[in-house]
Amino acid sequence: MKNLLRLLLVLTLSAGMALAMIPRVAEIPVPEADLNIGGIGNLVAGYDIDGDGNKEIYLVNDNWNDGASELIPRIYKLEYVPGSGEYEVVWSANAQDFAPAIIQNTWPALAVADLDKDGKMELIWAIVNFTNTENANPYRVWVYEHAGGDNFGIQNPLTEKWEPNSVWTIVDEDNKNIRPISMKVFDIDNDGTDELLLASRASGMRIIIGSVTDIPDDGDGSETWTLEFSELDLDSYDGDNKWDVAVMNGNAYFFDEVVISKVSHDGTNYVYSSMSPLPGGITFDCVQSVDVDGDGTEEMLGGEYYYGDATRTIWLMQEDGDTLKKTALFDLSVEQYLNGGRILGGAHGDIDIDENMDFIFGSRYSGPPNAMMFRVEYLGSGDIANPENWELTIADTSDTSFAPGTSGMWNVISIGNMDAGPELEVVYTSSVPDAGVSFPIVMLDPGDFTGVRGLLTPREFELGAAYPNPFNPTTVIPFTLNESARVTLSVFDVVGRNVATLFTAERMEAGTHNVLFDGSHLSSGVYFYQLKVDNTLRVGKMVLNK
Repeated sequence: MKNLLRLLLVLTLSAGMALAMIPRVAEIPVPEADLNIGGIGNLVAGYDIDGDGNKEIYLVNDNWNDGASELIPRIYKLEYVPGSGEYEVVWSANAQDFAPAIIQNTWPALAVADLDKDGKMELIWAIVNFTNTENANPYRVWVYEHAGGDNFGIQNPLTEKWEPNSVWTIVDEDNKNIRPISMKVFDIDNDGTDELLLASRASGMRIIIGSVTDIPDDGDGSETWTLEFSELDLDSYDGDNKWDVAVMNGNAYFFDEVVISKVSHDGTNYVYSSMSPLPGGITFDCVQSVDVDGDGTEEMLGGEYYYGDATRTIWLMQEDGDTLKKTALFDLSVEQYLNGGRILGGAHGDIDIDENMDFIFGSRYSGPPNAMMFRVEYLGSGDIANPENWELTIADTSDTSFAPGTSGMWNVISIGNMDAGPELEVVYTSSVPDAGVSFPIVMLDPGDFTGVRGLLTPREFELGAAYPNPFNPTTVIPFTLNESARVTLSVFDVVGRNVATLFTAERMEAGTHNVLFDGSHLSSGVYFYQLKVDNTLRVGKMVLNK
């Protein structure tokens, strides 16, 4: 079963990458699409907090163009409704219903946790706020606690709107430019209470570690928020604005283009140190920490976004005494990958249940094709600091019917089990709209599609073996369609370059079709033919011997 799933998930090429092989099973429209026209700020997926057996997606909107509608922070709970074939909004809140003057900036953080350990999960929303004359010190952290059923927060009896159980301004001063972008929930001081670790991309405060005594059920304000540490506690700070935070082996790492800042706790005090940054500059909310090889020690994986040299590399980072050992796993800056673009966003999980962790990274300005989603996996044996023991594949590319010729900013990524199958699904979208329209939420599923398959039913068709194979210089590629469909047949070389598009048909009739491929213009070697039928892919391998 595992080998079958692995073949479904990825066809590995000799150069260490592969074509897009995780089937796309859903394209979920953005809620209130006429209002949320600035992209999606963040999402988390795969929970069943209300215990009804239907998996949930929690998301917040984004502000990209400072349009009036985009500036209003909104949060939603989407749930799959069996039999409907759709995800529906079952709960939502508008931050301005609680704080009318609050307006947002780009890339808010979102997490699910139980901060006060009362058995009720909370949505923790770090709204990236503007300060203004009406709201000089806005609430920057909002917590909605599960209220039962589909609902979170406290329902105002007069307006019937849902309001937060707790909010936090982080500081007492007015007009501080604080813009959280990346958040982790972790008990860094080991006192039994989780802290919020926030990386902020503004000079008012860049490193934020805070905690709360309680999340009151009735929102009576009885809780106490404490700012436990920031870079303002230091005599001097040698970094810049932070764009990412990760926790590895109990230590927090905050990333910018000048330094990687390490913050730990010695049992009494917070301890700060810094080390050299990644050569390609910042990481953009993509660094992930996990024990890759199961030896009891965690590692970090991350990729470079901007502000440095021209490299755009996936890095393995390991603690080595007081320093970080950095190993370059894959250079994505080359033409067939990012082609001058950037790595951003990330999530991890054992998607194909092969006991090896999969890491998904998003992109901006990538391609061709654009908007690649990259998958990196340790192969399960050998030194993890040896790149040969890792695999790079393209999980998906959004250069499709809903995003033709656009780039997007595909940093909003979550991994969770969205259906009854054992495999995990990848849920992702863009935080940047196109022409005032937010892209849909995309779901990828390597498994049996037992729950969400009906959202985008994969086409049933057969891709036959090319014959002759090996060939010189021509071969026939056969395939059979069970029903009429939109079809594209392409040929790629071993580094993923499209060397031929044999045809693209908006509508091809059902039946068996044979397509002649002439490879006389190509050099000898291995090639892959890809048949795309609507939203489903099949790939075959052929060898040209001249």
